[in-house]
Amino acid sequence: MYKSLTDLANYHASDKGTFGPSKRWPVHNYTDVYEAYLHPLRGNELTLLEIGLGVTGNNWHSAIVHGRNSGGASLKMWYDYFPHATIFGLDINACSYLDNDRIKTFVGHQGRRSDLEEFSKTNDNPRFDLIFDDGSHRPDDQQVSLDYFFKWLKPGGIYFIEDMMANGKDDEGSGRCYCDKVINTRAILKAFRGDGSFPQPNAFSDPDYLAKAIESICFHAPKVSLSSGKGKRFWHRGVTSLTYLPESERVCMIRKRADVE
Repeated sequence: MYKSLTDLANYHASDKGTFGPSKRWPVHNYTDVYEAYLHPLRGNELTLLEIGLGVTGNNWHSAIVHGRNSGGASLKMWYDYFPHATIFGLDINACSYLDNDRIKTFVGHQGRRSDLEEFSKTNDNPRFDLIFDDGSHRPDDQQVSLDYFFKWLKPGGIYFIEDMMANGKDDEGSGRCYCDKVINTRAILKAFRGDGSFPQPNAFSDPDYLAKAIESICFHAPKVSLSSGKGKRFWHRGVTSLTYLPESERVCMIRKRADVE
């Protein structure tokens, strides 16, 4: 029987779906966004990479590993959704227990170019049809990974960045996802989409390649706040409408040009 990506996310207790590991954990409903792009590719022989696997270990305690989630939920989701895909996973914690006939996991920090180079070298420089960044959510780490892995994305491939926040230079923020050394990734990519340039400071080492290789950028806000006032759900004459806070998009889709290696 056909199972949607949301069905599979919920089955494996990924917060990308609508259930998550437990009632106390917020969910994102990213799978509705993803399936719109990915459903036509479901039967293809693909190579995909997920950065950040939601596993706990010596280098980082992942709070999502609780309740029904034993770790690596979205990796398991991709495995079921793409039955002919080769799947690579990169995380700061070791999780070889997730490896199987089509999944290979590796330890590395997404914000260290040397780790990313070692990952590529170890795997004979794989090229990817799809890349999903669900790592640290820090803007500097996101930008280092995008800068490096976009060159290993196949022509026409898609790169997704999750959990985009106002968490960079000149933003109000703190905590593990905040970085005051670079502008937040959403703002940088929105600026590029507007005028073709990447504002500084950023963590790109080769912005000219990115500017040449990016075909399109789309932002999505799959989850809406239903608190009073801003972001509230309204009914009028039986019609439901949703309003969103400005700069609240949490997912970005970046497509590579088909004529650029």
